[in-house]
Amino acid sequence: MADEFRLDELAQRAEVASTTVRLYRNRGLLPPPRLVGRTGWYDAGHLNRLRLITRLQSQGFSLSGIGELLEQWKQGRSLDAMLGVEDQLGALLGEPHATTLVPSQLASLFPDEALTVELMQRATGLGLVEPLDSGDVRVVDRRFIGAGATLAHLGIPLAEILDEWEALRAQTDQVANRFITLFEHHLVPDDWRTDLSNERSTELAGVLAQLRATAHQVLAAALDASIGELGREHLGGLLPDG
Repeated sequence: MADEFRLDELAQRAEVASTTVRLYRNRGLLPPPRLVGRTGWYDAGHLNRLRLITRLQSQGFSLSGIGELLEQWKQGRSLDAMLGVEDQLGALLGEPHATTLVPSQLASLFPDEALTVELMQRATGLGLVEPLDSGDVRVVDRRFIGAGATLAHLGIPLAEILDEWEALRAQTDQVANRFITLFEHHLVPDDWRTDLSNERSTELAGVLAQLRATAHQVLAAALDASIGELGREHLGGLLPDG
């Protein structure tokens, strides 16, 4: 059927590995396909769910956390309501910044021979890149590749860039948790898990979007202040007259 596809085509459209689709099915995050004989057929609903999971992962949600979130939204709701919630979450989280490159394209962004097999394996383990069955490489966020390439061309070893990413991600998880805690404690009604209308869901999605935008501004301002202060303290001697 025109609106249905096999597992490999679904994975290609969603820009994930076929093994990832199977993992999500086994974890209960993705509904089973429509079986015709021994062939499973997936539809647009499965594709939208895969894209939603990808967006949630890019925002730091674990697979278990995504499963709990989807289960909470499904409780007491019809299928139409669930699809509406997924649309709301997708609009809130925005379009993913993922991109797909052939390995040679990815390597060409960095200094010659800087991107070794060992570093690619580590980047994969950190969730920054994902090898696809097609032989291409899915980059979870092209912004990291751009920043990483810039730092590498400035002369910082890729291994240290990955070290800094890992350390920074741990810190941003803590910052994000503080903002989410504020949202849960002050903005979300106590009974949201059992009694939340679609209208209220949409309203809260908008509030969360505002909170995220504010968090970006606060973090940028705080980082500017920190770099300015620490820069003067450690590097002031590089400037004329200190």
